[in-house]
Amino acid sequence: MSSDVIRAAGGVIFRRRNGILETLIVHRPRYDDLTLPKGKAHDGESIEATALREIHEETGVTGELGPELQSVRYTDPLGRPKVVRYWLVRADEVEDFRPDHEVDALVWAAVDEAPATLTNQRDREVLAEATRLTQPAYLLRHGKAGSREEWKGDDRFRPLSVKGRRQANGLVAAFRGRRVDRILSSPVDRCVQTVEPLAKERGVEVEAVPWLLEGTDGSVVLETIRSLPGPAVLCMHGDVISKVVLSLVEDGVAVEGPMVWKKGSAWTLERDVGFPSRLRYRPPPRDRAG
Repeated sequence: MSSDVIRAAGGVIFRRRNGILETLIVHRPRYDDLTLPKGKAHDGESIEATALREIHEETGVTGELGPELQSVRYTDPLGRPKVVRYWLVRADEVEDFRPDHEVDALVWAAVDEAPATLTNQRDREVLAEATRLTQPAYLLRHGKAGSREEWKGDDRFRPLSVKGRRQANGLVAAFRGRRVDRILSSPVDRCVQTVEPLAKERGVEVEAVPWLLEGTDGSVVLETIRSLPGPAVLCMHGDVISKVVLSLVEDGVAVEGPMVWKKGSAWTLERDVGFPSRLRYRPPPRDRAG
């Protein structure tokens, strides 16, 4: 990146009040606009430190950085190229706000109403991405696929068994009434086949991604899930789902249900203000005929 490019950072700040998800918007008198809090980096300052400092200086909010959101590139009023990096931020504390020449007013707006409040379309797009991070991720183990030892071919092509196909078809009913925007899967046949009926019913493509493969580092999967917009279904293997669930529990995420990951079962990962908040176990669909 050229040294002439202005570095800046900011965030989408979330809090929940009376069950309503709100975001913080600032008014800048110089431009007479309503925008997300952001500002320029100091020389030698990390961009993450810039985000936290600017948010605190403009709003009085101290908080925790969550996943990084999309960056915004544009030319400032003086014709200089500028890149603003944004993070999701959970407000921990709101100190006394002191209006000044840069920011003279704050607005806590419900996220449903915030797009109409924001002046710029680029801010609306960043907010939309952050809002999708508050939607759940469904961590699904593939259905039954017979015995690994008895399968003579490449294990990547081991298909679902008859019972596994019944479980896959049962997922359509299990997810009824639940919004699903994306379906991601380990590339192996038994995982893809598990989510194919649900994908067909929802009219979405199955995205085969290598980071859900058996043997993948659980920390890599967990960090990817943290920044994955939802609501999304992720079909994976027993070793991967156990690593992710156990890591979340170690981080203090509340859990409802037995600590098991049976074939065809799912864990719902709820995300409050964009951060993992609760795990709920869902048993596998029925795999018997009749």
